[in-house]
Amino acid sequence: MSPKVSAEYMLQRRRKILDAATKVFSEKGFHAATLDDIATAAEVSKGSIYIHFDSKEAMIYGLSERWHTTDDEVLDAAEAMPRAINGVTHIVKATIRRSQRVDFGDSARLGMFVWAEVLINPAVAKSQARLCEQSSRRFSDLVNQAKMEGDIGPAFTVDSVVMFLGSLGGGFFLSRVWGAKLDVADAEKLVDAFISNLS
Repeated sequence: MSPKVSAEYMLQRRRKILDAATKVFSEKGFHAATLDDIATAAEVSKGSIYIHFDSKEAMIYGLSERWHTTDDEVLDAAEAMPRAINGVTHIVKATIRRSQRVDFGDSARLGMFVWAEVLINPAVAKSQARLCEQSSRRFSDLVNQAKMEGDIGPAFTVDSVVMFLGSLGGGFFLSRVWGAKLDVADAEKLVDAFISNLS
């Protein structure tokens, strides 16, 4: 009789596979990467991968869930702040800091491949939309609350502020992929200057 495999062991194995998938996808791209490549990088059998993921698309969903867990933690902290505008500022600055972390390079590259895959793969597009919907709504709600509190003036719509700040975050991720050097403290001062002029 074989020994029972603990839930913690299975969770660690899943994390190891996702870490390997991040590295392999970021180096080879979604289409060129194979499950054999990922199994080799994770030091597991191909069969072990199928216990956790039935396809590369399922791995992308698993990786995206992990990213959104981090997003949820940032959003939770932002929503707990006394004024919504402070929460909005917190989210933008957290995005800048995350994009520049030393360990984030592979994830930033992988993000570019996922964005490209969304354009041509309906399964990936659907899963990404489902994952992004909640965090996008929470961010919009926070911006809307800041507007109702008077920290965003009548000259700006909630949609335009959400779009602009979201595009700013995307730009920081792109700059990371391109290898641009960023002074995080300077970038955060620019965020403060922009947000303070919204009222």
